Amino acid sequence: MSKSKELADRALAFEKRAATATDFSSREHYREMAAHCRALSIEHREVEQLQKLSQAGFEQQARRSSLPSFQNADRPAYRRAMAVGIALCVAFVAVSFSLRPQPADDRVLVKADRLTRTAGDPSKVR
Repeated sequence: MSKSKELADRALAFEKRAATATDFSSREHYREMAAHCRALSIEHREVEQLQKLSQAGFEQQARRSSLPSFQNADRPAYRRAMAVGIALCVAFVAVSFSLRPQPADDRVLVKADRLTRTAGDPSKVR
């Protein structure tokens, strides 16, 4: 059974549930679900019809709908351009990182030096 037929059957089942629903909100919910399943069924039917076209015809239609681009037209040139762009970005980041001003604060080094000199010593009792 095709997917569109299955969805159409689900839509009918939801319509039957809507007819037997007791409260208004359930009835509306089942009707909305039926409408959704009908819409999906139509979409699947259209897709199935497109797939039934010959493969060559489908490819021609797809080729006509896709716009030519630098990426699709010349693959080696596209790869070279991407490699050069990435290399330039890496170089920019490296130069930016090396040229940034270094902090003049050396308190961290003093504290680290004191910790390494006193490592292993018993703590002093106060």
